[in-house]
Amino acid sequence: MKNGNSEETLIKELMHNAQASGNRVLEQRMADLTVWFYNNRNRVPRDNLASRQALLEKAFWTLLEVNALLLERNHELEAMRKGRSKLWLPSGIKVSGDQQYG
Repeated sequence: MKNGNSEETLIKELMHNAQASGNRVLEQRMADLTVWFYNNRNRVPRDNLASRQALLEKAFWTLLEVNALLLERNHELEAMRKGRSKLWLPSGIKVSGDQQYG
């Protein structure tokens, strides 16, 4: 890995962050996914494509969950910073005139 960090070091740091954050859902889920994938990535033989696909599909769906948690955290931080409610609205959009599509 880059900067001399091994996979084990990354996992230890993720687990530490999850515990230091008070076991918040995002940090815990990210650490759990990393440990699960790291421990299981070599258990499925490379020639067993159906099982490898199942492993990667589970990892993909969990990553979608992590992305949703990241987006939720981003909305929370934006709301705190701007003093707004948790409803996230796009900003910086300019619309001029009436346009019809179709």
